[in-house]
Amino acid sequence: MDTFRMSVDLSGADYFIETDFGSVAFRRAVAQYVAPNVMQATVRVLLGSVPLDVDVFSRGENQWFRAGLWTGGEWVNATFAPGFNPEALIAQESGFQAALNAMIDLEMVGTAELEDGTPVYHLRAVAEGEDVSALMVGLIYATGNVNVEVYVHREEVYPVRFVIVQPDTATEEEPEPTTWTVDVYDLNAEPDIDDPEAQQ
Repeated sequence: MDTFRMSVDLSGADYFIETDFGSVAFRRAVAQYVAPNVMQATVRVLLGSVPLDVDVFSRGENQWFRAGLWTGGEWVNATFAPGFNPEALIAQESGFQAALNAMIDLEMVGTAELEDGTPVYHLRAVAEGEDVSALMVGLIYATGNVNVEVYVHREEVYPVRFVIVQPDTATEEEPEPTTWTVDVYDLNAEPDIDDPEAQQ
């Protein structure tokens, strides 16, 4: 697998990321991975009540970000997500395979179709949040026990969707727990990367 794209959507209780802009509420990320160690993502966050789109580029541990008027539309060579390295997404000890291996009490729910008609096997499991964080672009770190729904393409036999629920995040003020929907698509598609190093 040389390239893939993925989207991460949040619903339920807020999840906050500490950034150079302060604490921001995560809303959505769309990312593209290119082997062996490149990822570019656009992350939608809320700064207070103001929506902000941040582009993030990582080559290994070297990171850049840009955020419209906040950075003058220019890439800034600085860390956005401390410790993130795109290689970890496919590493045996930390990536997708490790996340799948960490699931316990895995059970088959049945067959289904996604909204676009993709035929899938629907599975259900429990896992430690830290073990499945690679599934969320490496920008987000879940903690505690999480419930995981896995949708595996019936013909291509690879995971196309994960739904990860953090039950411990539900409160009286926000009864719906933090829920992540992760879609994986465009495997081995032509990359479309805006490389900040190429612009220097």
